[in-house]
Amino acid sequence: MAQTLDQQRAQYAWECAKSNAMVDGYREMAKGAPAMIMGNGLMSALAFYQSRAGSNQKPATLILSDILGWLAKRQIVPNSFPVAMKAFFDSGSQDYMRATDETLAMLKWLRQFADAVESAGA
Repeated sequence: MAQTLDQQRAQYAWECAKSNAMVDGYREMAKGAPAMIMGNGLMSALAFYQSRAGSNQKPATLILSDILGWLAKRQIVPNSFPVAMKAFFDSGSQDYMRATDETLAMLKWLRQFADAVESAGA
């Protein structure tokens, strides 16, 4: 039986959470990502994650990778920050909104799983 799209999002988010939840700051960044995207827009949020340095660099890089990885898996944009940004610049508003909606739908799961995995100590 084929997975629904929401099951695919959940599975992808689960794998990301399992891989990254023990990185300091990842859980907090995953929990804040939807608000950042809704408040500033997807491209601005991706640029923020790309630009992080210092203590936030590792979790920001992982969140950026998780988001772009999902969008690439859905064949919305390539899994490369500069190429994805160019694709967004060249896309229409419907395509950009689709990317934003897909990102937020995946992050819904990632937020929950990052909390659960960290709480379980896995």
